[in-house]
Amino acid sequence: MPKTLKPKIKILDTNRKDNEEFMISLCHRNIPTKFQYWGNKETQNWLDVCKDPQYINWQLEIDLLSTDLPEIVKLVNPKVKNLVSLGIGNGEKDKMIMNAFLKNRPMRYFAIDVSLHMVKAGLKTLQEVPGEKTAYIGDFEHLEKLAPKIRKQTKSGNLISILGNTLGNLDQITTLNFIRRSMDKNDYLLFAVQILEKGKILDIGDILSAYNTKVLQKLSFGAIMRSGLKRTDGVIEIEFGRNKLYPQFNTIEYFFTFKKDKTIKYLNREINFKTGERILTYYSYKYDKKNMTFLLNNNGFEIVRYFFSPGQKYLLALAKLK
Repeated sequence: MPKTLKPKIKILDTNRKDNEEFMISLCHRNIPTKFQYWGNKETQNWLDVCKDPQYINWQLEIDLLSTDLPEIVKLVNPKVKNLVSLGIGNGEKDKMIMNAFLKNRPMRYFAIDVSLHMVKAGLKTLQEVPGEKTAYIGDFEHLEKLAPKIRKQTKSGNLISILGNTLGNLDQITTLNFIRRSMDKNDYLLFAVQILEKGKILDIGDILSAYNTKVLQKLSFGAIMRSGLKRTDGVIEIEFGRNKLYPQFNTIEYFFTFKKDKTIKYLNREINFKTGERILTYYSYKYDKKNMTFLLNNNGFEIVRYFFSPGQKYLLALAKLK
């Protein structure tokens, strides 16, 4: 068994770059979901979500991993000895994956995450997992350059993971495209998303109720709180329906709607908001098996195996390049 080594943390994106992107996002009234996890308070908001019993997605995915990881290890080529995680979270799921693979082969751990605070929290969970661990602080797009370097330096294939419905919180086409470009024929992609039961739209009231919790509202507002805005400046509104950009998918969206005119200053720039204006602070795509298969096939992937939760409410999928 390899020794437990002190993890390495490498900074790829500066705070200045992230602050400038955040300021531009405020001007556009559309906040990338990565800013929900950016700082210390935002990280704690997510850690609180993971512990909330109303957040059913967490336990559904943990149960899937517990049940299906032994089969996933068998399906992944023995030459794959690197886990490359997009979004470390609290580290629990990555710890499960590493421990499952370490029973079968030596593994190295790599993570890419925008939040230094989240990385520190996740690595604390992973501290007893043996082997080499490296975390990169920056956008997921860095994967395109990092993955080939990791493959070359280690002379091993990569298992790229993007769990926690993270794929559904991003522009899925862009994300799948840079993941595909980062891979070669010996690599695998492991991802998890929430799906609609048997491809049918669930009761909208049930979906809105599941997302209209105190911890998720706090998480969504956390994406903009560093701007100086206060919860009393507006109201949080949650909507469910067909996505405007990708109408084949349904989307949950959180908006912060202003109750009054408000001017804020960020990076020495004034940004004015009028009563009734909205900022999109969070969104989450919802899939079914049919459109998920189409999405993967249309972007250069083939499915190795699907793993469903009871009732087909959550999907864990293993894929590779066509």
